[in-house]
Amino acid sequence: MGTPSVAEVYLESLLEFKYNVISVFTQPPRKKNRGMQLDVSAIEKLAKKNNIKVHSPDKLDDNSFHLIESYKPDLIIVMAYGLIIPKNILNIPTFGCINIHLSLLPRWRGASPIEYALINDDNETGVSIIKLIEKLDAGPIIDSIKTQINENSNKDELMEKLNKIGSKLLVDTLPDLFLRKLKNIKNQNDNEATYSHKINTTMRKINFNNSSKNIFNQIRAFAKKPGAWFVYKKERIKIIQSLKTKTKGRPGVILNEKFAIGCNDGSITPVYLQREGKKIMHIDELLRGFRFKIGDKLNE
Repeated sequence: MGTPSVAEVYLESLLEFKYNVISVFTQPPRKKNRGMQLDVSAIEKLAKKNNIKVHSPDKLDDNSFHLIESYKPDLIIVMAYGLIIPKNILNIPTFGCINIHLSLLPRWRGASPIEYALINDDNETGVSIIKLIEKLDAGPIIDSIKTQINENSNKDELMEKLNKIGSKLLVDTLPDLFLRKLKNIKNQNDNEATYSHKINTTMRKINFNNSSKNIFNQIRAFAKKPGAWFVYKKERIKIIQSLKTKTKGRPGVILNEKFAIGCNDGSITPVYLQREGKKIMHIDELLRGFRFKIGDKLNE
């Protein structure tokens, strides 16, 4: 059970190691991009390419229950599916349902663990495999693995790193799970839980009254997509990569010809930006055709 591209590497690993994937459940096609054409999920495309049966219900109702029951699955593996799985379905598989989560649970339960780890300047993160229960990301931890966060890593880079170690963790864990030899399964401490909520546009808008470090972390948390943004001359512009710089000035003001932008303790200088409807560009390339005035204020 999975939907976006982040889940692909896990299905690929199962297929590579010759596990018998009898069916895939994914979310229904959604309208995307400017043409608003229906687009099937990344997992559906991968499953069909490998001749795996695909189901995409709007919700997991009684029909889904009976369908899953008819498959008599040994195990359900969940990675970024996006629908709550009811208890009657959790109880179907012989070995239960497991979930792959890209954080060291109970830290950053919820929809956006990578973004929250970066925004909050965490030094380490990891991958947790848990037994699914009805409560969000709260099930017993079957296994986990830690990794350090590079101070310059963006969301895409960290996700790729986590998926590499996470897919290996999954295929290393499954033999012991099927042989009932899992050791050190531990319950989560709910008192230590933190939550990563779904990202919205407001969270991505840059507030230059914050510190340069906080803004730097916000930028890398949303790069390359969907991108942290500001407004200049009524145009929304995304900063994809930046540097913390020491030039000082009023927050939100363009400070020099390199487009350094004032923060409350220094400045941020964009390295890569993306204007509305345009490709990502290096600051040098962008400024050749971009008119701005030193002293102008952003987000007005």
